[in-house]
Amino acid sequence: MSEMSIGDLLRDDPRFERFGSLTERARSPGLGLSWIEIWDWSADRMGDNQDGVTVFVPTDAAFDALEPEVAAALADTDVANDLLYSLLGHHYVHRLYPSAEFEPGPQRTWSGTGSVELSLEPLAFGGCAIVETDLRLTNGIVHVIDGIVMPPEVRQALLDTTQ
Repeated sequence: MSEMSIGDLLRDDPRFERFGSLTERARSPGLGLSWIEIWDWSADRMGDNQDGVTVFVPTDAAFDALEPEVAAALADTDVANDLLYSLLGHHYVHRLYPSAEFEPGPQRTWSGTGSVELSLEPLAFGGCAIVETDLRLTNGIVHVIDGIVMPPEVRQALLDTTQ
């Protein structure tokens, strides 16, 4: 296990600069903290099982593959917090979920954001290939994905902001 938290990884690993930037900007409505600050908490403060949480983290290359209008809207510092919150919530499972325990089907993501499909053949989360598994950190696990889990309503709202 690494001595880094999920927040540390998102700050320090250059592969995740854009996702980390979103987590710095998005605020929890109830706490007023950024997601990256929350992802610095100890494992026992996080998750349903108090062993930590799991985040499916897209690489910067995944952001490069977005439609230019969607990428521009996400880069806009004035994008609505509720859109960022929903987008990030679709990458976040509120329990420790190592790949050895993956079960295909819908996965419950962060409260209020719905579920995301996990498949084993091919290994994918929300239609995005899982390219690296089980980065064990002090407060959870990160699995690296090659795309952005983009709910249709978030995508449309982002497109609407560019018009």
